[in-house]
Order: sequence, then structure tokens, then C-alpha cells
Amino acid sequence: MTSTSRLVLVRQALLAPQASVTIAVDTAYVASQQGNNISAGVYMMDNMVNNGSSNEGQMELSTVVPVGSLIGFNTVPIYPTSGDTVIITGFTVSQGNVFGSQGYPQQQPPLGNEPPGAYWIGQAMNAGRQIYQIQIAVTVGQIRPITYYVNWDPYITAQ
Repeated sequence: MTSTSRLVLVRQALLAPQASVTIAVDTAYVASQQGNNISAGVYMMDNMVNNGSSNEGQMELSTVVPVGSLIGFNTVPIYPTSGDTVIITGFTVSQGNVFGSQGYPQQQPPLGNEPPGAYWIGQAMNAGRQIYQIQIAVTVGQIRPITYYVNWDPYITAQ
């Protein structure tokens, strides 16, 4: 094991999110819509229902976490053996300041056999409510792959 791979393993061990948000994507639906006007086929879930999260299984998940919590975001295609991939390409804050500049989500090394970009971690640095936009890239097709870019506005509250 090289010193670089040891550093990555140590870094992963130190960042253990208390909140986990999974984004499951129906890649066939996104492709059938050519990535336009997506209002279905994206399902967000977190492990914070007992903390007050709501809209589980919908695009506009409202995650509720304690201030200071690390939040892991990962994407998965619903039909993983299709060869389709889903990755996060970025976050934008529309309103509020829960992440602040210090907690703004960052791409992390992939977990298991996920593609690079499928796992990000942010931190709730400030109390309040925030609307953020998440952008994903959905790549479908094996012979001539095509990528569709999709975004939407979920919520996060830190208390």
C-alpha cells in the first residue's frame, strides 16, 4: 500500500457522516425525457426521519440535521446492472446559509465500485433553513453513451 492510498483510507475513516442522503435515479425515465423537465424518477431518502426530515422518496427531500453534522450524499441508478451511471456534478445554494463556505459539499473518493463523483460530503455549519440545488449527470447507453444533466431544489435545516 502506498503512502497516498494510506492517506485516502485515513481521510475516509475520519469523515463519517452522521446524516446520509441517497439519491436513487430511474435512468430509463430520465433518458425517455431526454433530461428535460424532470419532475419524477428521482428519489431522495435520508436517515434523519427521527430528526424531522420529510418528503422521503421525493425530489424535494427536506433533511433536518443538528448543526455541525456531516452530511454524505450518494447517487445510485435504480437498475445498477444496466451499466448506467449517476454522479453528482455540483451544488448551488439558492437561499439560506446552512453549509456556509466551510461546509460546502465536496466530492469524495468513491465508495466501493461507484464511479468518481457519486459520493460527496458537506457539513451543516450554521443553524437555519437552506434551499440548495443539486446537479447530477445521468449517463445511459452502452454502444453510444449519452449524458443528461438534471437539477432540482431540495431543502436542509440545521438546528
